Amino acid sequence: MTVDKEFFNVKYKEGSLDAKTAQLIFFAVCIAIGHEEGATLHLKRARECGATEDEIKGMLEQAGLPRSGQITLFDGRTGELDYAEAVSVDR
Repeated sequence: MTVDKEFFNVKYKEGSLDAKTAQLIFFAVCIAIGHEEGATLHLKRARECGATEDEIKGMLEQAGLPRSGQITLFDGRTGELDYAEAVSVDR
């Protein structure tokens, strides 16, 4: 049975995808729009649903990020490079 839901004003039917796939998609969307709290929440839920590291890395790619999950940080005020190397946050 499906249930009508919304995610960032996009209507969808909960239950039309398996839970793992839905959480991976939510994770990728949150990453792509820079919604850190949502990305953290949906990454946790995807893992709880059995998502593998390879599936998670694939979603990072779909969101336009490197599979490593590492990004280059820039100063939000000046636009200057903050770190010489890409950084990542461990889970």
